[in-house]
Amino acid sequence: MDNIILNMNLLPVALLLLICFYVVMTIGYLSGKRQHKQEALIEKREKTAGTLTGAMLAFLGFMLAISISMADSKFQERRKLVLDEANAISTSSLRAQAIGGVHGTEISRLLVEYTRLRLEFYAAGEDRAKLQKVYEETLKVQKSIWNHASAIAQAAPTAISSILLVSLNQTFDLGTSRRWVLEVRIPPYIINLLLVFSLLAMGIMGYYFGICGIYHPVLSTLLFGALTFMILLIMDLDRPRSGYITPEQSALNWLVEEQKPQIPPASSAP
Repeated sequence: MDNIILNMNLLPVALLLLICFYVVMTIGYLSGKRQHKQEALIEKREKTAGTLTGAMLAFLGFMLAISISMADSKFQERRKLVLDEANAISTSSLRAQAIGGVHGTEISRLLVEYTRLRLEFYAAGEDRAKLQKVYEETLKVQKSIWNHASAIAQAAPTAISSILLVSLNQTFDLGTSRRWVLEVRIPPYIINLLLVFSLLAMGIMGYYFGICGIYHPVLSTLLFGALTFMILLIMDLDRPRSGYITPEQSALNWLVEEQKPQIPPASSAP
């Protein structure tokens, strides 16, 4: 059930939330309106219900703050890892070019292919078959790169060959980190608690409106919309591969553009 809710398209989720908020508030309003007829205790009930409503809304705000903070921190981490990986690949390529020779040139060529695979890794989205294919191809390229780097280190164990191994190791580690951060999401119970407390808050607010004998359909609709938007924002940020808000891959795209072979300018006629 958790996976169904968390992986549903956001539009049906939005409609479902709006309907649930409206139904729960209406039920609360009708319950409070029945209590409103008992005039003897109406003032005390108004004060009590008002206090509970304020407390519930404050707690809901706290839950929203925690959820959006968790979602945003993971989103920022995903963005940073893309840039870090692009920088690590670029550094490894420059060091391999500085070493030169057969192995250095081959490492530079393989890193171009590796960069394209990293873009395919993200472009695969939620397709597990494509992802598995990319994982297998990436592993082959990594092994080839490491074999060439090991050959350089064995033939000439110099400082530059040593730092090449370090940068390549960092590049591969960042690939693993990106895979991990794209798989790990906000714990489902956090989203479930947020949904439950949202419904409870709307029900208590409806009950308070009923006791007061006043219903605010326009303001309530605005509140439903704002709350629904915040919940959808949290859920979307927690969908790094299929959401509308996704970490930019610009750094890797720039690297691919830089790695394209340069076409020499045509010589001018005498």
